Amino acid sequence: MADEIDLSSNPFVPPASGRCAINELPSELLIHIFTLGWTPERDQEPQDEPDFDDVDSDGGTCSSVSSDESESVLQRKEDEHKQRHLPFNVLVSHICARWRDVAVGNPLLWSHVRFDGPPPYDRAVTYLERAKSAPLAITVDRTDDSDIETVDSEAGIYRPRDSDPDLSIIAGIMDLIVPYVQQWQALQIMVSFYPHMHRALEALGAAGPAPLLEVLQLYHYEDTDEHVRFKHPELREQPFRLFQGAAPRLTQVALWGVHLPWDKDGCPFLSGLTDLELAYHARDVRPSFYDFARILRASPGLRTLTLCLSCPADTPADWPASGLPAAPPAAEDAYDSAAAAPLVLPRLTDLVLAYLEPAYLLALLPRLALPALASLALDLEQDDYSALLAYLASPRSLPLPQPSLSLSSSSSSSPSALRGPGVAGAPGTRSLLAGLTSLKVASLPASEHVVRDAYRQLGALAALNLNADYLDSWWVDLLFPPSTDPARPSGFPVPAFRPRPRSKSRAGDGAVDGDGDGNGNGGEGAAGGELLLPRLETLTTTGVDGQRMRELVEARAARGRPLRAVLMNHEDDVTANDEAWLRKHVDRFEFFEGSDDEDLSDDEDDVFGEVLSDDGDNEWEDEDEDEDEDDDDDDEDGSDEDEEDFEDDDFDEFLVHVPF
Repeated sequence: MADEIDLSSNPFVPPASGRCAINELPSELLIHIFTLGWTPERDQEPQDEPDFDDVDSDGGTCSSVSSDESESVLQRKEDEHKQRHLPFNVLVSHICARWRDVAVGNPLLWSHVRFDGPPPYDRAVTYLERAKSAPLAITVDRTDDSDIETVDSEAGIYRPRDSDPDLSIIAGIMDLIVPYVQQWQALQIMVSFYPHMHRALEALGAAGPAPLLEVLQLYHYEDTDEHVRFKHPELREQPFRLFQGAAPRLTQVALWGVHLPWDKDGCPFLSGLTDLELAYHARDVRPSFYDFARILRASPGLRTLTLCLSCPADTPADWPASGLPAAPPAAEDAYDSAAAAPLVLPRLTDLVLAYLEPAYLLALLPRLALPALASLALDLEQDDYSALLAYLASPRSLPLPQPSLSLSSSSSSSPSALRGPGVAGAPGTRSLLAGLTSLKVASLPASEHVVRDAYRQLGALAALNLNADYLDSWWVDLLFPPSTDPARPSGFPVPAFRPRPRSKSRAGDGAVDGDGDGNGNGGEGAAGGELLLPRLETLTTTGVDGQRMRELVEARAARGRPLRAVLMNHEDDVTANDEAWLRKHVDRFEFFEGSDDEDLSDDEDDVFGEVLSDDGDNEWEDEDEDEDEDDDDDDEDGSDEDEEDFEDDDFDEFLVHVPF
C-alpha cells in the first residue's frame, strides 16, 4: 500500500481536531488584517450586483455559505460563485460568526460609501450605519451612460437621457449624506446634467460646517460646444455658501463645469490648497482675475494646478499690466512692487494646461514663478503654439520676483519686464523645461525647430508621454539619434511630415511646416550628433506602431541611452513579434487603454484616467505626502504621470481626474 500523504500542515484541509488557529488571534489583530485586506480594493468601482444580501443580516451570525447537507449542489455552487465576487469587506463578514462580529464592528471597513446607479441604495445606507463615527469618503455618481438618444441624427450628436428630470433621486441622496457632513473627509459628486449638480450644491449650502473635509471633487460631464455663456442662466447665481464657509482642512479641490461664488466671502475655504483643478467653465462664470490671484496667493503650498478651458475670466487686455495682484490698486497711480512681480509658487510640482489659447497662456505664465515644477502636461490644439513652446524653453520662463521699482520705472508696467536666469544679465541659462522629469503632450502644434529647442532643454526628463495621433511627426522623429532613423538617410534633411501620414488630426488650421519658416521645406535633423533627451527612460505613446518603436528602442540603446520602460496604446499596430521583441529589449513593456480623448472624442474620460486613469482609470489614489516630489518613481512604476494625486494621511484615496 502506498504511503499516505500527510495533509496535517495543508492550510486548505481543516484540522482533524476541529481547532482553527486563526480564531485564536485577538480581535484587534483580526481587525488590522481585515483593514489591510480591504484597502487595495476599497476604492474600486463595484461590479454589478443587483442584490445586497448583507443588508438584513446584521442580526445573524452564520456564514452565507450554508453547511446544511440537504442543500442542493446547484445552490451551493451559486453561493460559492457569489462569494468569489463579493467585496473583501463583505466577504470576511460572511465566513463565520466571530469574523462577522469583528468585520461589522470595524468602522474603517465601511467608511467608503458609494451611491451609484438607480435607487434604492441599501448598500450605501448600511455602510453609513456601520461606519459609525469614522471619517467618510463618499462618492455620488449620477452620470448616465446607458440610456442615450439621438438629438441630431444628421450631425451625429448623442446625449444621455435624463433619468432624474424631477431631481428627486439626487435630492434623496443628499438627504441621506448631509446628516453626516461632520464626518466627511472626501466628497466626490459626478453628474451628467447641471441641474442635478445645482441641487447638490444647494444641499451643501444648507449643510453645516465640514470640519474633516480634505477633498472636494465636483464633476459635471455634459457635452457642449458652448463655452462663452453658461447654459443655465437661471442657475448661475448661488445665494448660499457651501458648508457655511467652513471647511478648514480642505486641501484638494476639483471643479469641472461647476462654478462657485469665487469671492472671498462666497468661498473662504478656497485657501491653503495643495491641489486645484479648474476645468470647463463658460467665460461668464469663471473667477475674475483678482479672485483667481487671491486663491493662488492664499495657497502658497499648492503642488498641483490644472487649468483646462478655465480661469481667469476676461482677456489679457483686461488684466493688470503685470503680476497677479489679488485686488485692484487703491488708487490709479498706486504701484505695489510685490503685486506686480511674478507670483512664486515654491512647491508647485505638477502643472496641467489644456484647451487654452496661445495669447492667453503667454499672458498668464509670465505672471507665475514655478521653481519646483517637475511634471508638465499639455493638450493644446487648433492654433500654432510655437511661441508658447519657445517661451517655455527660454530662460524667461523662470522669472524671479522683481525688485522694488519706482513709479518712474519704464519697466514697471510691462508684463515682460521679468528678472530671471539669462535675462537682464542674470546668471545661468536654465528654463522651466530644464527642471522637468515628466512631460505629457497630447496635442501641441509647433514648428520642428522649436520642438527641437524644447527637447534640448529637457536634459533631466525621465518620462515622456506622446499622443502621436495629434502631434506632428517630429515629436517622435527627434527622439532618434541623428542618422539612425531608418526613415531619414544620413545627410538628408528631416521631412516636414513622416511618409506615414497621421491617422487623426486635431491641430486643424494650426498645423505648421517643418522648420517654421512657412515654406514647408522641413528642418534638419538633430544637429551636431547630439542625442536629445539623454536621460529618457520611460516612453508612453499613442499612434506609434510596433516597428517604429522597435527602431527607436534599438537606436537609443546603440547610443548607450536605452529606454527602460515602454507603454503603448493597445489599439496601435503592434504585432506579436513586435511585442515579443520589445519585452526582450526593455525592462518593462505594457499596453494601456487609451482615453476617450485619444479615441477622437473631445469628451472627458474618467481620467481620474486613466485617472481616470482617466484618464482613464477610475481609481482613488492615496499617496504619501512626499511622493509627489519625485514623479520619476511614479512613472517607473507604470502610473500615469498626469494623475493628480491627493494626500490622505492614512485614510482614504480618491479618484483624481485629468483633462486628457
